[in-house]
Amino acid sequence: MIVRSILSFFSVLAFGAMTVAAFFAVLPWFSGHVPESVRSLTEGLEFNSLIIGLVLGLTLGAVGRCNWSDIPRRIVTWFLVREQKFFYYALIAVCGGVLFFY
Repeated sequence: MIVRSILSFFSVLAFGAMTVAAFFAVLPWFSGHVPESVRSLTEGLEFNSLIIGLVLGLTLGAVGRCNWSDIPRRIVTWFLVREQKFFYYALIAVCGGVLFFY
């Protein structure tokens, strides 16, 4: 489930990056056919800032789809499933502390 959403995120990111790259590849041709006011707007665009904006927008969209009320229940379930391992880790830490301070 989580792998599908990660792959979906990166596929949309790749599509956006290809779209921006195509935009920058075609931009010199467009600059000869557009009015001067539009040409001055496109000179300040940077590929790096567009990619960073694309990543931030997709990340905010992915975070916005999370069910925030479900997160505490999942955390508690995760701890309860691994309760025995945490007991062993605590026992190892206590034994290590005894050896260290002895």
